[in-house]
Amino acid sequence: MKNKKYILGILILILIVFIISCAEKECKVKEDCPDKTCFTKDCIDYNCSYSKIIPCCGNEKCEIGETNSECVADCPNCDDKDKCTEDSFDYKQHKCLNEEIIPCCGNGICQTGETYKECADDCVKSGVLNKDEVWGGTIHITGDIDVMEGVTLTILPGTIIKIALTDDQHKGRDEPVTGDIYFPKDPPFYEKEKITIYIRGILNAVGTPDNMIVFTSESAAPTTHDWGGLDIFHGRLEYAIVEYAQYNNIQHSSDVVIANSIIRNSLGDCIGIGHSNPISPQILNNEIYNCGHEGIDLAGGSAIIKGNYFHLENPEIQPDPLRGENGIIVYTNTYPIIEDNVFENLTNAIVFLGNSKYPEEQGKKVIIRNNRMENNGIAFNINPGYPFEVVVMENNRLINNKKDEYSG
Repeated sequence: MKNKKYILGILILILIVFIISCAEKECKVKEDCPDKTCFTKDCIDYNCSYSKIIPCCGNEKCEIGETNSECVADCPNCDDKDKCTEDSFDYKQHKCLNEEIIPCCGNGICQTGETYKECADDCVKSGVLNKDEVWGGTIHITGDIDVMEGVTLTILPGTIIKIALTDDQHKGRDEPVTGDIYFPKDPPFYEKEKITIYIRGILNAVGTPDNMIVFTSESAAPTTHDWGGLDIFHGRLEYAIVEYAQYNNIQHSSDVVIANSIIRNSLGDCIGIGHSNPISPQILNNEIYNCGHEGIDLAGGSAIIKGNYFHLENPEIQPDPLRGENGIIVYTNTYPIIEDNVFENLTNAIVFLGNSKYPEEQGKKVIIRNNRMENNGIAFNINPGYPFEVVVMENNRLINNKKDEYSG
């Protein structure tokens, strides 16, 4: 009985081997296997084996290593024809990326890292600005700038603005503007030759303590009258240096703040306020010095002058070193608040001028408080005809001035 079972088992095994040997073989060599797109083929144990090819042009999927130039069928053309973008394909998101190149010469924006020497197309400015602009890098101004009403000029921290000695716009009067009668040695001012930056729109020029914005002359040997200056209608100038301008103006609205800046080396007044309209801007925490006529000329309105440092360093840079160098001039019927300032080494710290451009405003006062006047020729110089009864003096420290008060 056991022998029968043994023989039966052998017969079954022989039958299985026979069946297997008689089965149709898929392949003998890999060439027997049919081709599949994006797969390699092989014949293993008479069976066709396939392995996926990555990347593979033609599978309708743009894979790592593939580009449009090598596989148009799978990969899109990501070139947006803009030389100021870096074009690539994101294989994870399966879409084109066009990332802005900064800085990029030719995009119409002078950006940090660009200068007018390498990129005049972006960084040389002159004429009318009738749409919003952002300035960065190093700008070269070759003519009057007119920022039109409703337009915002934004100036980035660290921007350097160099102003040419001549104006390619040639705007203004032909005849010279003669100087102040009190300063006969001042050179005549030709509007057509000197560049002024008019901000009729909005100025947004806010630097940082470590990256101040600079407005300066292009000259290697600058004078105090190389360019006309800033004329700000609206906006904010903060953490900036403004130098070598004949004078700077705030004449048109109270919507102006100058703060934490250095205003220096001007022939006339470093800041003139209120000659055209009685306005009330804010002048806060600035260093104002080497101003040929005065640091601030207040002709009208109720400006807030607070926390500033007025002083004199280099009188010899002016045409007449023996004249001027005043801190603040206050016209009659002008009602500022002047507080928490320091006045040092000036001819006059504050001059109260008898001239008036506007009518008296009943009940209005001039507030002079918490200031320090030290080592000046005269702390308070009161001209004849000035109504000193409108002045309120509080807690001012007068230290080592030649005269604390003078009337005449």
